Amino acid sequence: MHNFILFLSMLIFQFGCAYKLSSTNDTLPGNIRSLYIPVFKNNSTEPGVEVYFTNALKKEILTSNVISLNNHESSTDAVMYGQIKSVEIYSDESVAESTQNSKNYLPRGTVISTQVKVVVTVALELKKVNSSQILWSSEFKQSLNYTPPQVTLPVINSTNNLYNLSARRQTLETLANQMMQLAFDRMVDNF
Repeated sequence: MHNFILFLSMLIFQFGCAYKLSSTNDTLPGNIRSLYIPVFKNNSTEPGVEVYFTNALKKEILTSNVISLNNHESSTDAVMYGQIKSVEIYSDESVAESTQNSKNYLPRGTVISTQVKVVVTVALELKKVNSSQILWSSEFKQSLNYTPPQVTLPVINSTNNLYNLSARRQTLETLANQMMQLAFDRMVDNF
């Protein structure tokens, strides 16, 4: 009896959860089959961030096998324009503060942020080639935190600016991958 119940529950699990998360017949709005993506326009003060987002969207398209990606606008059905509207970097409210009695090896009166929040806003617009017709457009805003360099040992008396820049760049690249995956999924679902 125990084996029968186990077999029955495995059978229900195997066939009961047979819904599909995505269709293999996904298409872009307007039944676009080929796409050109120029480098995104960067309206933020963060240099080079447009490359992360352009490459992340291209990667999503190439791995999807839904449409082909072309290198020239003249040989494609549509163009995807992207714009980095803003990159905002905030020191979170969590701080390490040195007082006269603290043992955190900071000079007295020093305040160091222990979390930094990066907020990015990106706008995308899919336009048919040789037309002003907008097939799809959307704006995305997302944030992610990273830990800036910390002073934790008595022999270290400064934070590493290269580490901070590297951590910020890594966070921006992660945000680009997450946001462009979401953007592509919404575009294919025409949402």
